[in-house]
Amino acid sequence: MKIVCPVKQVPRPDSIEFDADTKQLRREGVPLLLNPFDAAAVAHAAAHDAEVIAMTMGPPQAESALRTCLALGADRCIHLSDRVFAVADTLGTSRTLALAIAREGDVDLVVCGRKTTDSETWQVPPEIAAFLGWPHLTSVVETEVHDGTLRATRETDDGYETWELQTPAVVSLAYSRNAEVEADGRIDVWAASDLVDEVHEHDKRFGQTGSPTRVLAVRDVTPERARERYTELQPAVDRIQALVAERGAEPTSWDKPARLGEQPSPKRYDCWTFAEVADGRPTRMSLELLAKGRELSGKLGGDNVALVFGPDVSDELARHGADRVVLADLDEYNPQVWAAALRQVLEQLRPHVLLIPATANGRELGPRVAGELQLGMTGDCVGLGIDRAGRLIQTKPAYGGNIVSVIMGSTTPQLATVRPRMFVPLEPRDVAATVERFEFRDLPQSTARVVERKESPARDLDEADVVVCLGSELPSEDIPRARELAESAGAAVGATRAVCERGDVPRNRAIGLFGRAVAPRLLVAIGVPGDTEELTGLVKANVIAAVNHGEAPMLSAADVSAIIHWETAIPALAGAL
Repeated sequence: MKIVCPVKQVPRPDSIEFDADTKQLRREGVPLLLNPFDAAAVAHAAAHDAEVIAMTMGPPQAESALRTCLALGADRCIHLSDRVFAVADTLGTSRTLALAIAREGDVDLVVCGRKTTDSETWQVPPEIAAFLGWPHLTSVVETEVHDGTLRATRETDDGYETWELQTPAVVSLAYSRNAEVEADGRIDVWAASDLVDEVHEHDKRFGQTGSPTRVLAVRDVTPERARERYTELQPAVDRIQALVAERGAEPTSWDKPARLGEQPSPKRYDCWTFAEVADGRPTRMSLELLAKGRELSGKLGGDNVALVFGPDVSDELARHGADRVVLADLDEYNPQVWAAALRQVLEQLRPHVLLIPATANGRELGPRVAGELQLGMTGDCVGLGIDRAGRLIQTKPAYGGNIVSVIMGSTTPQLATVRPRMFVPLEPRDVAATVERFEFRDLPQSTARVVERKESPARDLDEADVVVCLGSELPSEDIPRARELAESAGAAVGATRAVCERGDVPRNRAIGLFGRAVAPRLLVAIGVPGDTEELTGLVKANVIAAVNHGEAPMLSAADVSAIIHWETAIPALAGAL
């Protein structure tokens, strides 16, 4: 068996600085390392009885990341290094990696990290699979391969699913690991001419010319925190309530803004939202995007459209802002079938903009279709706008979330996945929407099937107004009581990676750079030390309250903090709203 692991060298997250004068990142002297998710992928692949090949695309100094892969168990490495590869976006990168994997030949499995820590590029693994034409799964935690059948367990927002699919296939791993050791070994260097018969000037298969998205600007959006210390709970609660009221989210409106442009085109362009359904209702994330869609569709002069695969929830979508609802009958989520279905919708109905929730399924589905149709796509957006030419302006986090990139694409439909709680759902109204049925043409039979499910729901972390994050200062025996107190106060409960890796809280509830980012109105950190990895997951919280046993970085990173016993603090702080 042969396994290829695409990897990337990234800056160390705690070393990134923004130059306010040049409006650029300071890159000189920043230490580089192997992306921790990729390190986990290489180590995971090496545990199989297989030849493991690490592959990276980057400048000469990226060789050190490959030497780390050799230390983790890779048998050999391939370094894709050529000037024509430079300034590639995720689609351009995925295309080049897929060409190299095909050039290597006889590959049974591609094992990727699920994202990079510098630019949140979750979409690369599904796009690689799209270019190869292979099945894929994302956020995988376990794999076994027997006689050409891959058995993989996937982490979702609802728990864990075990799938069986035929190889060759592509998977991305959910978890990360640190690795800074290096070893010597075979590293082959390939140029563009090793991948294709002829390299053309301005070759649209590579680099910037083969990339449909570009970065317009980079901005520092580090939130200002009050950094106030309290010794008593009631004044702290009062201050939290005042801060939450001051920092309310931007209101959404049923009234659409006017069409943009000094001489607006008579053409009308619609904004679509892919509406996910859970427990028979549209998810909060879908309603958030639908609310933003009213603004965007107004600026485009078109309709606010909801697309639903599955049950008819058109009444609820209309009550939350949809002008039109497109319904399509599909069974439960299957990445192969749903990707083919979404592709048909995009090819036939050609929405101008399609917004997709950045959920486990959305991050898998959207990039796969973007890769198949070679469309530009921005993942994990935290802001959206429309320019006067009708192009979607997308803001996405980089380097932990305090830095954002402003991105625009050149292809249509314009696709974006969007993080939860970036917008506020509209207040429901008793209105109706136009409902259309979409009929599919001969969807493929899936070669993948679910063989087991384990429930462990975590959607509440994306929906709750109050989230409590439990940290490693709390010993394992205190976690059940702390969680009980928080949930009794109406809060959703997550934990740092360290707590989840101890087995005290399910790992799909991990909050931080290597878990999920949350954006509640109030985040209560209990016993969280507050290192860069942990703070990254809290950047978008409106207000942060922190309780620690003693002095810790978390206290100075919060709006309101106290050194007080958690058992007293949790009911008061988590119930502050």
